[in-house]
Amino acid sequence: MKAIRLSVILCLFFLTLSVHAQSSKLDFGLKAGANYSKFTPNPQFYNIELGKYKGKVGYYVGGFLNIEVSEKLQFQPELLIAMQGTRLLIEGIETQDPGNSPVVSDFRSKVNDLTIVLPLEVRYFFTQEFFAEAGPQIGYIVDRTYKTETEVLNDNFPNEREDPNNPNNFDYDKFEIGLNLGTGYNLSEKLTISARYFFGLNERDNNLKSSVINLGLEFKL
Repeated sequence: MKAIRLSVILCLFFLTLSVHAQSSKLDFGLKAGANYSKFTPNPQFYNIELGKYKGKVGYYVGGFLNIEVSEKLQFQPELLIAMQGTRLLIEGIETQDPGNSPVVSDFRSKVNDLTIVLPLEVRYFFTQEFFAEAGPQIGYIVDRTYKTETEVLNDNFPNEREDPNNPNNFDYDKFEIGLNLGTGYNLSEKLTISARYFFGLNERDNNLKSSVINLGLEFKL
């Protein structure tokens, strides 16, 4: 609850900043790029670590509104669609082959979250090109899919498959609130390259938080 209250306060602050912007210069644009995401902390059962969350590569695409508040300060709300999530690795699972001989294998699974993302960023320019940015971000997961990847044990145990238990019907927390920290560089008046790190503040599905690294390009229309 503290994380939610903090994020709400930050959102109100940044919205107020945009309303009171002294400059009338507004720019619209498009942005896209790649991300590298994972869940934290690793899954546990009674303080025993069951496996490890690994990073996965995804993407994001969307648009933004850039408001020039002053010579060195800009406010940039964005609306993005992002594919992010995590991989799960559980090592050393002991099973049996068709001849009842013990076989040790690894379990691998991938979670894909299709998420609507609303970052509210304040950018401070050290020079005309180089800037740092920070701000809150709200996310809503519109769809989640699971894919299980395993080693071949027998003909009835395929390498890769969609989970047969229809996991998309599983209930999960859809809202996520966190903070962004990033930096960027204006390659020209129209084109910008930026890198950003997001860390979730609210715990989802009992104790999960997201960690996402974004790298991409922005183009002002």
